[in-house]
Amino acid sequence: MRIVREKVWLSLAVIACVLPCTSLPAAADAKIKYCALGTITLGPFTQHVEELRKTNRYSAEEVDKLIADEKAGGPNFFSSQVVIKEEQSGSGDFDLNLFQGYADPDTRFRRQIEWACAADDYPIAYFVGFKVKEIIDKTIYTSRANGTVNVISLKMLDRKLEKHTRVKDFRSRSVLCSDIATGCIKEIFYRRY
Repeated sequence: MRIVREKVWLSLAVIACVLPCTSLPAAADAKIKYCALGTITLGPFTQHVEELRKTNRYSAEEVDKLIADEKAGGPNFFSSQVVIKEEQSGSGDFDLNLFQGYADPDTRFRRQIEWACAADDYPIAYFVGFKVKEIIDKTIYTSRANGTVNVISLKMLDRKLEKHTRVKDFRSRSVLCSDIATGCIKEIFYRRY
């Protein structure tokens, strides 16, 4: 009986030690506060440019630069987006939706969860075409997921956008954004509002 009890206690001690070790990714994921999850189908980039020009809200130079960025970024540029929104504001939302193409006539968005962030959760980051997998050591790991939208709060990670938070590919560990506050690789449509 004594040997059985000792084996039970030893088994419980092993489980108590192993469980925290095997749950490290879950602990890393716990840092992620999702503002929204969903899917998006963006309209054609050429139509998006036409919509921007119709509004007269952006200068010809700004729209021309977007066209040049798209040419340099390649075929996935428009559907691969990292967008930073520093604070909650109606004007910022309007610009974000307009310039990123979310308000274009052919764009279809389907929300999977209701908006879950408040003003004190800002800044936030929109990942379009990416799924946020985990956050470890000031690095956001994502995987490519066409049509996916993940919006996360950056409050706990980089409240003032000055900690040089990186974005990397989850599998290859290649750098997508060396500093989320300043930009991403040319294949990603990056903007900060």
